[in-house]
Amino acid sequence: MAEKVSAIVRYSLKGHTKLQRWVNALNMEEWSIERSKLVFGLDKKDLHFLDITESGDLEIKFENHSITFDKIVKMVDEANSTKTAYTSSFTLRIPQLITSQMVKLKDSFALVMEELKYSGEYGAVYPVKVNQRKDCVVPVLQSDIDYGLEAGTKAELYLIKTVIGTEKHRLIICNGAKDPEYLKTIKKFVEEGYNIAISIESLYEAQMITELLQPEQTNIVYRIKPYLTVRGHWSHSAGRDSKFGLSIHDLFDVTKLLKERGFEKCVSTVLGHVGSQITAIDDFRKFAKFMTRIFYELKKMGLKKLHRIDFGGGLPIDYTSSHPSNLMELYASALISGILDEMEDNSIKQKPPNIMIESGRGITALMSLVVIKALELRSVFPKVDEMKDEIREKYETWEEDLRNSASVSELMDSWNEFHSAYASSPKTLEMLHDKEQLIGALRAVVRKQIARLGSSTLRSDSLVERVWHPDHIVIGNFSVFNSIGDHVLVKQHFPVIPIIDLHVRPETTVRLVDITCDSDGEISQFHRKGTGEVWFTRDYRPLTMPTAEMGSGIPIGYSKNVQGSYFVIALLGAYQDVIEMNHNLLGDLPDVELRLVNGKWQVKWTKSAQPMDEILRDVGYDDIQVDEDPYMSNDED
Repeated sequence: MAEKVSAIVRYSLKGHTKLQRWVNALNMEEWSIERSKLVFGLDKKDLHFLDITESGDLEIKFENHSITFDKIVKMVDEANSTKTAYTSSFTLRIPQLITSQMVKLKDSFALVMEELKYSGEYGAVYPVKVNQRKDCVVPVLQSDIDYGLEAGTKAELYLIKTVIGTEKHRLIICNGAKDPEYLKTIKKFVEEGYNIAISIESLYEAQMITELLQPEQTNIVYRIKPYLTVRGHWSHSAGRDSKFGLSIHDLFDVTKLLKERGFEKCVSTVLGHVGSQITAIDDFRKFAKFMTRIFYELKKMGLKKLHRIDFGGGLPIDYTSSHPSNLMELYASALISGILDEMEDNSIKQKPPNIMIESGRGITALMSLVVIKALELRSVFPKVDEMKDEIREKYETWEEDLRNSASVSELMDSWNEFHSAYASSPKTLEMLHDKEQLIGALRAVVRKQIARLGSSTLRSDSLVERVWHPDHIVIGNFSVFNSIGDHVLVKQHFPVIPIIDLHVRPETTVRLVDITCDSDGEISQFHRKGTGEVWFTRDYRPLTMPTAEMGSGIPIGYSKNVQGSYFVIALLGAYQDVIEMNHNLLGDLPDVELRLVNGKWQVKWTKSAQPMDEILRDVGYDDIQVDEDPYMSNDED
């Protein structure tokens, strides 16, 4: 180690205090598992169920028990590798994480209600659109006897009726656009004794409801457009231009109609939804204030039985491990404080409204992960250990110029000069190879210089990011489009973590690409945590930044160990199953369920990969009979 430090010191100015800090930061003895946890956001917040063993293996921990992904993979392989439609990658389902999220949310509201002396009641429904899978919906019902469900279509309503069975006391909220058939189905289920509340989103829907149903069998929810702006990707769900809910003028027209037809006592709830994944928690406070104003004004308009505000969804999942650990408590506090603000501002002495929450993402996101086998590691640049003499001379000339740069700005100017000097296209493949070898070698010099010159004020820009861009591509046995569609559709970030070598300072970073023939089939985004200073890989790519920001490149411990190992993509339980795409005819991965029962882990193969003949039938080819899965073979013979 002393020799390495001496070499670094000789490499720059004597007595340079910034260099000394850099040498200390790069000391391999300083690296720890705690640093790796911080880099990947593990063991806290919404990745609290993931941890690292002393030997650097990624593990799942639950109720003081743990199991490594390496062990899960081996158990899956040993028990199922001979099955039809087996593939080495799979989706891991952990239903018990749904229960823990539900309990956490309920406890958060209970705590805040007690602290703020709020006398209204808390209730919750799960919107099945977030994930309609049986292994997701059933655990919700098993976890809380009072939990309700929300349907947005006729099909979802039939699903809900089936899973509820005889538990007809559970509240079912019917949202979505409604045609006469949808309403007739609702009427039929109401007559069978199911507890259904029907949302009204237009005057036309109100007319149909009052013509088809009787007041005594009708429970109405006013779904309104919240006239405000919040921060988040789906914030367009609020405001006058939202596709959902009653406009302000509709409120008056619908209320007049209900009074005329004797339905004003049927309105129990006012519902507003400001969008999914609202990352600015403070915005919920103004949302609650707005909804409370509407609530009490509607009561003044004659809707005397109105007793509940349904705040819809919007509770975010902390995909970047950037939010406070008590995010659910802050969410509950923002909503309840907003209600109390409005009541105090208008001297309202009535009983406060009951609260309904329709959190879906916040309940289910943790329960699914994709475990991806790394089939191959490819290098973008040629090896530099065998340079021709003429190429080495060019390298040494430019290396000296780059090393003499006194600032990152000057360094980037020199780097641009190099590219300008070699802008012309090589005439032969051999010349192109030599040029690529030179570029790859000098990129390493630039990265090292950025690390030497960088400080707590270092920021990335497009040019610097290109130098930091990974030099290696990992081919993963999966499809981005089928497993993590939101990454393509809305640029949603998902955490990606290797399952081994997490105890060492990462050697480099990689891009994880799938086996589709599509350039969008890649997930290389990595959230660099803010640590006040930059932590670098061993080849001088940033792992963290002075302040948190999104970058590119998934850190790995040792490149030599990547091929044949696995990566995990976490927090996929919300929406990813319901928006999956069979791009390149790559269907569903196998499903594996993990449960902790009486202190012992149970790993159960619940479904094989979607076979090719089934996928081909979906696109009209009924005469092709092949029951294999379409992913890369696990057979190495």
